[in-house]
Amino acid sequence: MKRSDCFVSVVAPLYNDADIIESFIEDVIGVLRREYANYELVLVDDGSSDETVDKVSEALRKHECIRLVRLSRRFGQETALSAGLDSVIGDFAVVMQPDRDPPELIARIVEQCRMGVGVVFGVRKDRKGDSLLLRTGARLLYWYFNRILKISLPRNSTDFRVFSRQALNAMISIKDRLRYLRTFSAYVGYGSESFTYELVHRRKRPRSKTLGQAVRTAISMVVANSTHPLRAVSLLGLALSAVNTLYIIYVVLVRLLAEDVVPGWATLSLQVSVMLLFVFLILSMLCEYVGRLLGEVRDRPLYYVLEERNSSVMIANEERKNIVTDSEEGRE
Repeated sequence: MKRSDCFVSVVAPLYNDADIIESFIEDVIGVLRREYANYELVLVDDGSSDETVDKVSEALRKHECIRLVRLSRRFGQETALSAGLDSVIGDFAVVMQPDRDPPELIARIVEQCRMGVGVVFGVRKDRKGDSLLLRTGARLLYWYFNRILKISLPRNSTDFRVFSRQALNAMISIKDRLRYLRTFSAYVGYGSESFTYELVHRRKRPRSKTLGQAVRTAISMVVANSTHPLRAVSLLGLALSAVNTLYIIYVVLVRLLAEDVVPGWATLSLQVSVMLLFVFLILSMLCEYVGRLLGEVRDRPLYYVLEERNSSVMIANEERKNIVTDSEEGRE
């Protein structure tokens, strides 16, 4: 029995996914067609350099209710997701990664969200395929967010999730240039629940982040969501200033009370080294935050759309009156 009383949108970011996009579209459209009378699949191409766009264009002629949004260049996965979520018209919006998230769970998690939950997010069962170093780093990041920053970031949570329209409207109103779907979901509230699932692997060799990419992502997530590192450096500066003050008092007392003072090369060198280290630490932290602030005050658009392509049929149930029924013909 079709759940015809709600409109479901599915958003997926694409980057050089020509090898898997056909099977992904077939699976998602099959589930949506079976479960819902009103649905759409929004694919956001994040500057692919392979045949991804051509493959999607073929699917537009074959399937109904698909939209392709092409960005003018590569802006990054989070921005691509934002571009898709900005344009969806559904009552519920599902976010998926085409190479790892199972479409057969869409109906289940949408139904879970319909029970009055604002956000339903996925939690992977394990981190198979990740190196020991990446797994350890991930555990530390989750611990830091949940225990120190007091920001809800469930361990092993993923971008596979569904938003109610109310939660989605609140989230897309956030205009931060540093965008992280998982932290935004926690920030807007509206209630959340999790579901556990196993990743699927559409590729024989799944893509994974390098250590450098993981470190950059972790630093950006922390800086974008908290001033805690800056406060920690400030407190450390106060502590070292107090120690340095005590050392100055000690030097003065030695100079006044001791008869023969031999210059302490080792002590002086240690002091200078510690203070220089701290000075450079402060400069590094300040530069990081100043760089983020510079990006925020520029007030540039988050992304630029090169073009949009639609299936010839955009609304499966044309009797629905609260959505636009006109659409463009699929084109090359």
